[in-house]
Amino acid sequence: MSEETATAGDFAISREPTTLLRRFTSRREAGVLLGFLALYAIIAVTRPDIFFSWQDISGVTFRLFRTASIYVIIGIGMSFLIISGEFDLSVGSMFAVGGLTFAMLMQDYRLTGLVSVVLVLMLAAAVGLTNGVIVTKVGVPSLIATIGMLSVLRGVALAITEGSWGVPQNDAVVGLLGGRMEILGVTVAHQVVWAVLLVVVFGVILQKTRFGYHVFAVGDDQDAAEKTGIDADMVKIRNFVLVAMLAALAGMINISYYGSMFASTGQTYELLIIAAVVIGGTNLFGGEGSLSGMVLGALVIAIIPQVLVLNGMSVDIQELLTGVIIIAAVVLDIVFRGR
Repeated sequence: MSEETATAGDFAISREPTTLLRRFTSRREAGVLLGFLALYAIIAVTRPDIFFSWQDISGVTFRLFRTASIYVIIGIGMSFLIISGEFDLSVGSMFAVGGLTFAMLMQDYRLTGLVSVVLVLMLAAAVGLTNGVIVTKVGVPSLIATIGMLSVLRGVALAITEGSWGVPQNDAVVGLLGGRMEILGVTVAHQVVWAVLLVVVFGVILQKTRFGYHVFAVGDDQDAAEKTGIDADMVKIRNFVLVAMLAALAGMINISYYGSMFASTGQTYELLIIAAVVIGGTNLFGGEGSLSGMVLGALVIAIIPQVLVLNGMSVDIQELLTGVIIIAAVVLDIVFRGR
């Protein structure tokens, strides 16, 4: 972990460095950042034609950050959950259900965008609560519980849509979630702004609040945390609710941007997001992690397909390489931490 610790009872929970400079010089984020820059440099070397015009450069960068922002939004909740010692494999399906339910409520039931957002988030909270209770109170391992929920939600997505669904593009909330804006002459998708705002808010919660401290404490040593009065089950349940709600929000943002969504959308997202979190330095076994590292991990995961596509590689190669990266990230995480 880091040099700064917060002590509770008989154990100490490490915190990440508080200054940006120390964060990038004393932690794994520095290596992840260099890896991302190296991948970006590969594009520059192998496809120099793209860098002949600002329009091409901005296009590549726009797609990169747009894709990464979805991973980041869901990755925030996944980071909280993994740091507390659990994980959720149903987020990809929740992503699809969130977006498709949002569209269905607006199209079939003629609800406003705002009301639809609230109802979808309530649905996601119920799903997260169900996952949390099954894991913490019933005792089912999160791997089994969330794989089951993955199948349930994917079935719901198929039943809702029978294929695909769209949203009314003239709704103000749809525009707020999935629109674009100009910042200093650069086109930026609203979802990137949402991702930045959420990282700032939840970064403060993770590092500066009692709940954030409890998240680290439970993941570091649950028994010791409970001896100090921390309700470990409630911490984990809240994190299951958080990741489900953020996955649903990401789904609503995605369908608002593209205008439509298929029931199959979001497949493998859970693996990509877990990979982003672990690559960013979060301990797969809990107790350690940061949102800054997760953001860099998301950028790495997002840029890999761009490198491959721009160099004419097939989708099969993309899938293969993504799988290799996930396995390598987990193995290296275990080796480096001596677990």
